[in-house]
Amino acid sequence: MVLGLLLFPIPGHTQEFSIIYGQRIPAERVDVVRNGGYFPVLIQLDNKELVAALRGGDMHVGVRGRLDWVRSTDGGKTWTARTLVDSPMDDRNPAVGQLKDGSVLVSYIVDKSYGPDGKRLKTLIRDGLYTVRSFDRGKTWQFPVKSPITTELGASPYGKIIQLSDGTVLLNVYYERGPGHQHETSLVYRSKDGGQTWGDPTVIADNYNETGLLVLPGDRILAALRSHAGAFLATSFSNDKGRTWSEPRKITSNMEHPADVILLKDGRLLLVYGERNRPFGIRAMLSKNLGQDWDPRVVILAADAHSTDCGYPSSVETEPGRIVTMYYGVDQKEDENGKLVPTLQGAYASAVLWRVPE
Repeated sequence: MVLGLLLFPIPGHTQEFSIIYGQRIPAERVDVVRNGGYFPVLIQLDNKELVAALRGGDMHVGVRGRLDWVRSTDGGKTWTARTLVDSPMDDRNPAVGQLKDGSVLVSYIVDKSYGPDGKRLKTLIRDGLYTVRSFDRGKTWQFPVKSPITTELGASPYGKIIQLSDGTVLLNVYYERGPGHQHETSLVYRSKDGGQTWGDPTVIADNYNETGLLVLPGDRILAALRSHAGAFLATSFSNDKGRTWSEPRKITSNMEHPADVILLKDGRLLLVYGERNRPFGIRAMLSKNLGQDWDPRVVILAADAHSTDCGYPSSVETEPGRIVTMYYGVDQKEDENGKLVPTLQGAYASAVLWRVPE
């Protein structure tokens, strides 16, 4: 198990770029990671540094998967990276947060659903939720702590870890179960010990999975859920610290997912999501009333992904109106038969540096 030991360089390539919001608006896009970078979760620390956990070592699914940790000290213009977790099995699906005491958490799963030859098994084998903790803003990490889960449930964390005013820490976990993993449920897991252990789950909604959580004023919670059927986004709200939830309401078209949502300094909500309809990439929507309604005008942040294996955007507001959004994509290359296929060498994480429209 490697914890933050291996440093590796990142190409410092900045691309001419623009986003589209009715018209083209100048923006900046920079490389974060090459040869990896899946499923980034980006946060801004209390010292204004930007950090993210993301997947490296293997493709979307693969036994060699590990978790990497990237950092920017200049508002997202340049990045450094190191290996965060690398066990003999597939370390994947990070969730990230910084608590009020300054500690930084990364929760993830170790997917053991592989045979001795490294080939994927049909049965999910995930024996717990693992959490690593840092008391120095991600420079060094404690050894992983496991919270047990029922082994027949294929559980995965997702998105940003949030903390309520009473200190309770909340983490989205979704379950995959049944033949072909066709039954999915999105839940909130709680921690009363600062993320050391997780339990006391509450269902947000059945037939949904990856869910972005956001604390609104007054400890109201917004959940942006990815549906199992249709793969659209829906929102749900809780007024009792995540114990009960409103019926999910669809807000995007099919194949537009998953979501990350943040509260901007001007009071609006910014929701970013992956676009898996052509042209593939990432999009953003804004709300002036804390998610009750969404502006139908969509911001096109990127539209040049090669396939549906893309997206998972995650955003922070570095200054009023200034946004950094990280996401991943996978370029394709010809195999020996001349067929275009995704490769690990084609996988990347990028960051778009842009201003939110008025």
